[in-house]
Amino acid sequence: MTKPDALHKLQELCNLHTSSSFNLHSRVHKMQKSDLYVKREDELSFSVSGSKLRKYASILPILKKNKNTTIALVGSAYSNHILSLVQLLKQENLPYQLFLEKPKTGAPQGNFFFLSLLLTKGELIWIEKAPDSLSKSWIQSWEEALQKTFFWIPLGGCMKEGFFGALTLALDILANEKETGKEFNHIFVDAGTGLTAAALILGLTYLQKKIQITVVLLAGTKESFLKELLFFQSILEEALQETVPLIDNYQTTFPITAKSFGSCNKKVFETITRVAREEGFFLDPLYTAKLYLTAEELITEKPALWIHSGGALSITGFQEELLKSSHLSRFF
Repeated sequence: MTKPDALHKLQELCNLHTSSSFNLHSRVHKMQKSDLYVKREDELSFSVSGSKLRKYASILPILKKNKNTTIALVGSAYSNHILSLVQLLKQENLPYQLFLEKPKTGAPQGNFFFLSLLLTKGELIWIEKAPDSLSKSWIQSWEEALQKTFFWIPLGGCMKEGFFGALTLALDILANEKETGKEFNHIFVDAGTGLTAAALILGLTYLQKKIQITVVLLAGTKESFLKELLFFQSILEEALQETVPLIDNYQTTFPITAKSFGSCNKKVFETITRVAREEGFFLDPLYTAKLYLTAEELITEKPALWIHSGGALSITGFQEELLKSSHLSRFF
């Protein structure tokens, strides 16, 4: 298959499964103090993380078709995913129930603060621990206890329904190359659940794009990411009715600092402040700051691009640490 044929077929597939209600085109620009280019997925929405908006663009049509079934979301009260999807569910007037890990701190901070502004009575059930995967027994125990059937959304919205929206990222990068006149040789993307990174690899592979992709694993292991990649490979092959062979165009690595998921340190906070002052945009402590630091360290092939997925609202949960790193007191 020639590349133009592949491009047309992938565009048709994404159009078939993805809502046209969302703007899924973000710009690319060269950073001022770095050799890296940045893809501004953070600009797709003020309060819904950019890469997640792509996933929801293909998840929401399915949810709207099942609008009489209550949607169940499982995760953390500080989750970008939970905060983002709850906003969209309210906008679509779709019923939902949250099953969230109870925070250890008292007053809501960060994403939990914004989430608390959205919720009304009865929409939240506290749980001891959010499972990494939704087993049939775990689902059954809650549905029996509440005497209700739910449409369950797993952690991070990592599900086949979100895959086709995530695929639009690969198509959008090709549009960016056409707009900028730059052909990128290296792309850096982070991975929590791994859906966005897997879709990017599979999309660019199918499009026969010769490029090195570095996946920075912010959660999970290399083995768990490969498992997700193979799962979504089968979803794409089924949808296209053809084989999509994996080629050795990607590598997985871990962040160069604050490696455990959810951890932060002085270097992360200093990087958020530095990028804000030098570049004029905001990173978040749990994902994009670590991705950017790792990309700076590992860049080999130029021009190189990193995906800024958004999530800057979460920095409001780290104001004390950021004030220390920014030396804000000197202005007063």
